[in-house]
Amino acid sequence: MFYLYFFFELFAFACCVYAHKKLDRDFKIFLPFLAFVVVYEFLNIFFLKFLLLHHSNAWCNNLEGIVELLVYGQFMASLDERKPHKIRVRVAVALGLLITLIDILFIHSFWTLATIAIIAQNIILAALAFIYLVSLFNHADEYPDLLRFPPFLATIGLLLYSLTSYFYYATFDILLAKNNYQFFMIAHLIAEVGCAFIYTFLGFAFLCFTRVKKID
Repeated sequence: MFYLYFFFELFAFACCVYAHKKLDRDFKIFLPFLAFVVVYEFLNIFFLKFLLLHHSNAWCNNLEGIVELLVYGQFMASLDERKPHKIRVRVAVALGLLITLIDILFIHSFWTLATIAIIAQNIILAALAFIYLVSLFNHADEYPDLLRFPPFLATIGLLLYSLTSYFYYATFDILLAKNNYQFFMIAHLIAEVGCAFIYTFLGFAFLCFTRVKKID
């Protein structure tokens, strides 16, 4: 069993705590979110038996997916002040929630892994991140150093995380059906890499705020 992802989550959370007072308003949402992620993963690793309901902790994954969709969706909406953009993002998030509700109520259940819902959530988040990055690249002359621009770092991390998570959950049912352990290990490693992407990029995005303040 791999727990490397937990250290990346701790890294992002520590960076967020360190830079919290200097973060822009759009990034403030990540402190309670990362606190939730760290506590959830800590319980999932060390106290798994307390999270087992109906002989599974799949309900935790379903809940985490909903929280991620709401948090990352709100973050993506906050990056552009234009009202039409915010409306489009919120419509996309609402669509993801609707698909999640349908999957949980009529296809899978809250107690089993709602893979259709999680796949839809990752597609929506990847699309939102991609659209923002395209817009950012089209105005790259306004941001001469993207590698120190927090929204860029956070969004590129979200894009990579969503794509890797999509691959993992899109193959999850196949993994169970074929019971292919080697393929499962490869897919799980890819999921670990996805966590490394999002939490490393988020951590660096938080630290960028401290560097900007020092330069000023």
